[in-house]
Amino acid sequence: MRNYEDLFDESYNRVVGQGIGVTSKGKQFFGRFYEYFFEGDDEIRAKFKDTDMESQVRILQKSMYHMISFYMLHTDHEFLRQIATTHNQSHYDIKPEYYDHWLTALISTVAELDPQFDQETELAWRLAVTPGILYLKAHYAREGDGI
Repeated sequence: MRNYEDLFDESYNRVVGQGIGVTSKGKQFFGRFYEYFFEGDDEIRAKFKDTDMESQVRILQKSMYHMISFYMLHTDHEFLRQIATTHNQSHYDIKPEYYDHWLTALISTVAELDPQFDQETELAWRLAVTPGILYLKAHYAREGDGI
């Protein structure tokens, strides 16, 4: 029997590193992620045209932490609620289908950078981030700032 949380943690540590802050591994991982994410999608790329990407990498890492925490604890946090609000239709207008592209880019990045990547590792990553993605998608059409 596989423990998918452990499998995810092991893979995450191999490709991003441990601890707080963006490690050199993390910079490579998140930089490569954005290359995949922007690849072939002008609409998504345009959303980031004036973005400080170094700052964006730190935000993404923090977002990933909260998405994974949501998966493990089944409870949202203020940061995740803020992301859901800022990304909804009334603000940044991050369409629900963008998250599918985001997940594809994430899995492509893990597949490239994790030397132990296999189908089970892919499933572990999908299990860890999908609840957070579903949370963000569910809040896309909500009006106002309160969630």
